[in-house]
Amino acid sequence: AKQPEPNKNTAKAWRRQQNTPIQESAEAAVPLVAPAAEPIAMDTASLAHLLYVVGSMCLGVGLCVLGVLCFFLPHTAAEMYGLPLQAECSAPARQDEAWVLATGFRDLFLGIITLALYLTQPQAMRVYTSCLVPLPLADALLALAYQAEPLAVATHLGGTFGVLVLAIAARCDPALRAEMAKTSDGIMPPWLEPPGNHVESG
Repeated sequence: AKQPEPNKNTAKAWRRQQNTPIQESAEAAVPLVAPAAEPIAMDTASLAHLLYVVGSMCLGVGLCVLGVLCFFLPHTAAEMYGLPLQAECSAPARQDEAWVLATGFRDLFLGIITLALYLTQPQAMRVYTSCLVPLPLADALLALAYQAEPLAVATHLGGTFGVLVLAIAARCDPALRAEMAKTSDGIMPPWLEPPGNHVESG
């Protein structure tokens, strides 16, 4: 007797059923790889604004704290400056405290001025911070001239570097640049213009 030929459609369906679990299991075995997180990039303008905000608050609050410290703990403040006072409580020792109190008044009012300008006239911080740069440098030179401890001289130099960074950040901050442009009807003096923005008149 002649054997019946198998149905080709039935054979294909049977093969498809047999291959489907293998393909699904192979797909399930492939691990899912999460896309790599992109690094957070901070441009120069954002960095300058961040340094300006943080530096202004640190400068203002720090100067106020130093000023109060000179009033209540003059010996500690003098040691931090690099020129410690005499330990005795005689009249000459009390007279030596005069320069500490004068320095305290200076730091306190400079701190108040810094905070006041930062909160009310931020565009003025571009000039103000630049004028402050020689002040801690002069303190470092005075401490070095009177043979202060190297740590005290390094502290003054660190303050000079911090104020210099703040002055550069204030100059590069686009928010202050826009605020300066609003004043004086958008007219900015040439010495305050950022590099590359000055157009020479032909």
